[in-house]
Amino acid sequence: MTVSLKPPPMYRMLQLIFSFILFISISGCSLFEKQPESVDRIIEKASKQKIFYASYDVVWKAAHSVIKYTIASENQDFGVIETDFVKAVDGWLPPDQTRPQFKSARYKLTFTFAKGKSEGRESTRVTIEKKIEIFKDFISETQMIQSDGLEELSLFYRIEREIVIAQALKKAAKAE
Repeated sequence: MTVSLKPPPMYRMLQLIFSFILFISISGCSLFEKQPESVDRIIEKASKQKIFYASYDVVWKAAHSVIKYTIASENQDFGVIETDFVKAVDGWLPPDQTRPQFKSARYKLTFTFAKGKSEGRESTRVTIEKKIEIFKDFISETQMIQSDGLEELSLFYRIEREIVIAQALKKAAKAE
């Protein structure tokens, strides 16, 4: 008499379901892992932000003094300043250009501020995002293009100079 040790079909089905669930749960986490950013994207993000070794309020005031566009919204508690849209023909031009590359473009700047400590000193990180829209014609959708980063660098420089001047005036006032 031969005894068959073959499992019943229901047991085999439960084994398959369990194996499938186990496989999905093990590989499922790796499917949703954040992929590392490309080097170009990291450089792009880093070029649009700068850390200033000054208090949040001083950096906020310096940024206000260098923004020459109409401010659409601002919230110091959340650390955001956003300008109105500026027509490219009325906006900033790099020194090597006499007219904008796209005449039908418009852009707006968004400044984001974050308090922090860096190297044991009080600091404020400022991020500037320039959103450029190009209109091809009246009917079609706008096209978004990347900024060359020159206006952002210019604004960072001007903010830094305003902070240096404010600190020098404060130091001079203490000396008197």
